[in-house]
Amino acid sequence: MNYKLFLECKKAFESKQNIIDLVQLKYPNNRSLSIEIAYDLQAGSYIKDFYNNEKKKRKYTNECGDILKQYVNNKTEILNVGAGELWTISLMLERSLIKPKTVYNLELSWSRIYKGCSFWSNIHSNEINMKPIVANMLEIPLPSNSVDIITSSHALEPNGSQLQKIIAELFRVSRNKCILFEPYYETCSQEGKDRMDRHGYIKGILNTVKQLGGIVEQVIPIKNVANVLNPTNCFIITTPRGQVEYYGNRHFTVPGTECMLEEKEGCYYSPNTGLAFPIIKNIPIFKNQNAILASKYDDTI
Repeated sequence: MNYKLFLECKKAFESKQNIIDLVQLKYPNNRSLSIEIAYDLQAGSYIKDFYNNEKKKRKYTNECGDILKQYVNNKTEILNVGAGELWTISLMLERSLIKPKTVYNLELSWSRIYKGCSFWSNIHSNEINMKPIVANMLEIPLPSNSVDIITSSHALEPNGSQLQKIIAELFRVSRNKCILFEPYYETCSQEGKDRMDRHGYIKGILNTVKQLGGIVEQVIPIKNVANVLNPTNCFIITTPRGQVEYYGNRHFTVPGTECMLEEKEGCYYSPNTGLAFPIIKNIPIFKNQNAILASKYDDTI
């Protein structure tokens, strides 16, 4: 991370400027960087907003959770992408009497997911095996076909230019379903479409899924939305393989690959590539650009 850029963004954030637009001007081909900085600066604000609007927020998570729980059993492994501060997924899963086996919460910003871990603990304590990870949806640090369900809540939303790459990566990792709570551009009002266009939000999700070999089984409009100009729909998608069993070991991998990682002291290490990925406060950072080349890690001094 360029700390000078971050300090510039911090100053701009304090004066209420749009951080994503600011970073995009300097790095027009790096959407992920602009999103990471913007969300890092906002870390903690979404939990505060939840408590300030708890009744309204719970209506949303109750409605979404009642859909998600239909696909969850005690053997289910879930990957939640764009996990944010974990309040959404925490409350969605609170609706399930039967809890999933494992939930991987993937978030681009370390600060956001660090804040979210306390919220998760308050809701679920240790009743669900939860693994927080910092990574990019474009390069997920899990093997192919290794999770049952991938879910999201307005996480794909700001990635309009990268939608096809993201869906392809979700399809690589999920062996069964993607249950995505995202905006539906094509059914939005013209005012809503104009707003989504200005912000670079996703569009054409049905065509993208079809092009990549998936099947949209159902699209369910969500009634309790935060913004009528950005209404949520639940896209229930069967991945191209559908029900392919995963027989490998459920280890983390070098992001976007099948190269297994070994947990070491303070890092995850790949003997195949020589890359080490740091762990900060028990949260691993699985970003290829932040990996450390440490090919002699296992050598005896």
